Amino acid sequence: MKLSCREVRREEMRSGVSLELKLGVDPWVIKKTIETSDLGHLSRLLLAVDGVKKHILPKWDANRNESLHKGFQVCVWDCDTKSEHQLVFKQWASNGSYVLIGKWKKVFVERRVLNKGDQIGLHWDQTNSRFNFRILNRA
Repeated sequence: MKLSCREVRREEMRSGVSLELKLGVDPWVIKKTIETSDLGHLSRLLLAVDGVKKHILPKWDANRNESLHKGFQVCVWDCDTKSEHQLVFKQWASNGSYVLIGKWKKVFVERRVLNKGDQIGLHWDQTNSRFNFRILNRA
């Protein structure tokens, strides 16, 4: 039985065991400097193709990878604010780019007051089946 993101977090809190990634290496395998296009009305975060192919797709099963063109809902854990949000992960058919869409602008750009030049980090947390997000540097 697959647990939802919220159920995994509840179980973690109940057991008193943290499943948060803590390593001596930098877990932020996808680093992105926010650009004007990531802040606009399209409400999307454009991710580098090579980073997604190297660090995310190999961790996903065939069904998830086959759904990339249609897009599917993913959990995104904001490590700074300890809050969870739902976005859609998708591969654009036109150019093969990967994006996080949906409420990106509202729940990340506006809520976290992201600006052009800010650097963010992402990685796929396989244990909790979610992206982890953090603001690494402010412009």
